[in-house]
Amino acid sequence: MKSISRLFSIVAAGALAGALALPSPVQAQGAPREGSLEFILPISYSPSTSFNGQGGSSAELNSTLGFGFGLGYNVNNHLQLGGTVNWGYRNYIATTTNNNGTTSQGSGQLSSSTIGFNAIYYFMSSGLTPFLSAGIGSTWVDTGIPNGLPQTGCWYDPWYGYVCNSYTPTKSQTAVSYTGGAGVRFEVSRAFSVQASYNKAWIELTKGTPEVDSWRVDLVWRM
Repeated sequence: MKSISRLFSIVAAGALAGALALPSPVQAQGAPREGSLEFILPISYSPSTSFNGQGGSSAELNSTLGFGFGLGYNVNNHLQLGGTVNWGYRNYIATTTNNNGTTSQGSGQLSSSTIGFNAIYYFMSSGLTPFLSAGIGSTWVDTGIPNGLPQTGCWYDPWYGYVCNSYTPTKSQTAVSYTGGAGVRFEVSRAFSVQASYNKAWIELTKGTPEVDSWRVDLVWRM
């Protein structure tokens, strides 16, 4: 995962540095954003992290890449309102504590997805501007930990006929999440922009509120 994170850092830095080096008139003057709709492809990198649970339990999450898509509407040259859908997978090592005080470890893969609504404030109307963002959303987290006996479901498939498949329910939860971030936007042209930002998310799970850091590069197309 270290090689992936190093590659992500190089790509993100190269994209931003290359954009800043372009002698574009959009950088100095900025194409008016007011009233325009933008399609966004976010690529995020979350470093490894850990958090403590109840009764001495804890979890260590590996670093990972996340992806998504979104839309943003520019109310004016400074304020953008929009929404995004993001998803990702993370390997983890969990430490559990029994009633007698003994501990045990197990590993698995955690999957998550978020549907969020956010607001971005651009400090300048020019094509090169810093910005702040804030958002609220619904995050679904699946730990991959079995939470019941295997079950079998059957259905009719138009190509294969009567099909049955077994699956095991896993522990999952849907929770409210909040995000905040800061970054820089550069308009390469009137139709394409790049945004690089640092973000933090708080997920209001039943047993705690883990914090998730991420570095993010947005590829933005103005429609």
